Amino acid sequence: MVSLDPERIISWVRQLELIKRGAESEIRLGSFMGLPAVYKLRVRKPYMHPELAERLSRARTRREAKVMAEARLAGVDAPRLYAVILSAGLIVMEYVEGRLLKEVIGVYSGWRSLVRRAGERLATLHKAGIVHGDPTTSNFIVSNGRLVMIDFGLSAFTEDLEERAVDVHLFRRALEASHAAYAEEAFNLFVEGYTSVLGSPGVEVVKRASEIALRGRYVEARRRSVWAQAADEGE
Repeated sequence: MVSLDPERIISWVRQLELIKRGAESEIRLGSFMGLPAVYKLRVRKPYMHPELAERLSRARTRREAKVMAEARLAGVDAPRLYAVILSAGLIVMEYVEGRLLKEVIGVYSGWRSLVRRAGERLATLHKAGIVHGDPTTSNFIVSNGRLVMIDFGLSAFTEDLEERAVDVHLFRRALEASHAAYAEEAFNLFVEGYTSVLGSPGVEVVKRASEIALRGRYVEARRRSVWAQAADEGE
């Protein structure tokens, strides 16, 4: 029996198998009521005042859990929530066993339909008034016919066009970074799925995402130009 004291809960969770450690949280594998479960423990910043760190942890844990619950209600396949302990910054959720979408693109014969479904998933999330914040190919799990969206730590409730476009842009960037040979085809499939759910508003989001990409390329080109000029002047 685990005490409800948050420090004891945190100590107990940290005995579980570590799957991933990020800047904001630790992901550990355990069980809950006899079911395999993921324990997502938010990491408190040691340089913060303890009261401020706890308030931030509570607020972000509450928001993430609420987003996950609302996403599932909207029809997005996301891990089921098992427990939320705000005082410990802990979310306990369904463990989804499978391969990352990143690992199947260009390898698994059905990867094209999966990428299109990823577009549908993100559009469904946007339709519910939620942006994911990090919808890369590493945040979709392919599991026994399911395509599960994970990691809602950066998600927010908003219908802002720019925020939605950033989500789409981040997916494209992930494709370009990890699947250059398939990036264009994959992104077109993703857009097909996305706009099939959102219609004309989705087309506007994709258009804005293209503008964001162009802005990024312009900034990068300017940066390279400045570096080249500085190098020339230094000779």
